[in-house]
Amino acid sequence: MGAKRFIIASLLSAAIVMPSMAQIDDEISDFGVWTSVGVEKKINKKWGVEFEGEFRTQDALNEISRYSIGISTDYKLTSWLKVDAGYVFLRDHNLAQFKDEPISEEDEGWVIQQGELTDAYWTSRHRVNASLTGSVKWGRVKFSLRERWQYTYRPETDKIETDYVFYDPSLPLQPEVSEPTKKIVKGKGSNVLRSRLQVSYDIKAVPFEPYASCEMYHDDGGLKKTRYTIGGDYKIAKKHSIGLYYRYQDFSGSDEGESTHILGVGYKFKF
Repeated sequence: MGAKRFIIASLLSAAIVMPSMAQIDDEISDFGVWTSVGVEKKINKKWGVEFEGEFRTQDALNEISRYSIGISTDYKLTSWLKVDAGYVFLRDHNLAQFKDEPISEEDEGWVIQQGELTDAYWTSRHRVNASLTGSVKWGRVKFSLRERWQYTYRPETDKIETDYVFYDPSLPLQPEVSEPTKKIVKGKGSNVLRSRLQVSYDIKAVPFEPYASCEMYHDDGGLKKTRYTIGGDYKIAKKHSIGLYYRYQDFSGSDEGESTHILGVGYKFKF
């Protein structure tokens, strides 16, 4: 019981401390919280199905960035090799998706509001993926390598509505707000290869398994981003578990976004 109380206290402490740590360098990076709820059903010893919903925030918790729902299935080919596939419906708030997709000749999709760039785009996306995961154990340490192909499609949309504000700080006048605009942005698909190496440790007689991982995203242009994650999964009961992780998302060498600090919390029910 003492070990359980220590683990729960550690998880709660990390949840409180991580946001403060991340805000130390918020001038050069963002901070967000990702939460998820999953339900997993084992069809038999080799085959399983999972449903999961996720909610994400960014900009030091001040802005919702994404919510999604997905379904996936996995099958154990051998004791050390597993294959899985899935579909996810995503709803994003992300201007970066449109920076190369002009919606008018004058503004090219960017919004100027009081001298700053602001994002005003909510879009739907469809994502499918397929993975192959190999794992080996060395004592209580487990090493796994997952290779995942991911295809994401953003459908054509004509529902981009933006209030454009033209502001000159040198003039003592109120900003002039233009009429909202609606333009068509063509559909677009993208392929990504995700390679993840993970190490976990099975602590004897304790229902808590810590892990660390590194995942690299590659597309046609090369390395897109890298995710570094440390965390742990705690089994509350036979069918219930919670997970907590800290993740640093590095966009070095890419213009897809800013480097990001993330605190993740998840709950899973297995039956």
